[in-house]
Amino acid sequence: MRVTLTDGATHSKDSSEMAFRTAGRLALREALRASAMVLLEPVVEVTVTVPDDAVGGVLGDLAARRGRVSGSTARSGTAVITAAVPLAELFGYATRLRSRTQGRGTFTTRPTGYAPAPSSVAAG
Repeated sequence: MRVTLTDGATHSKDSSEMAFRTAGRLALREALRASAMVLLEPVVEVTVTVPDDAVGGVLGDLAARRGRVSGSTARSGTAVITAAVPLAELFGYATRLRSRTQGRGTFTTRPTGYAPAPSSVAAG
């Protein structure tokens, strides 16, 4: 964390490096007391390629994993689904995808950032 002092005045009697450090420390404490902490979790963009007949099951599985589908396109008998999914929810996804698509589904992931974790994840 970096804090920048944007305004202030110095006086020959009461201005010292220690006085500015103390003022900064007190300001930081006050800011931390007034703030709210939020637990963040990593989120990845998942691109899933599946046969057309497996789209419904894959969409349901992504929704159960707290995924937010952002797009879907059809290509000659296959569908490409793009979704943002919390990384923690993807453990075991390869096995589930293979079983839902009889081994014909594939997926790739790409980190996209962080999002607030639900309170049930933060507590447990």
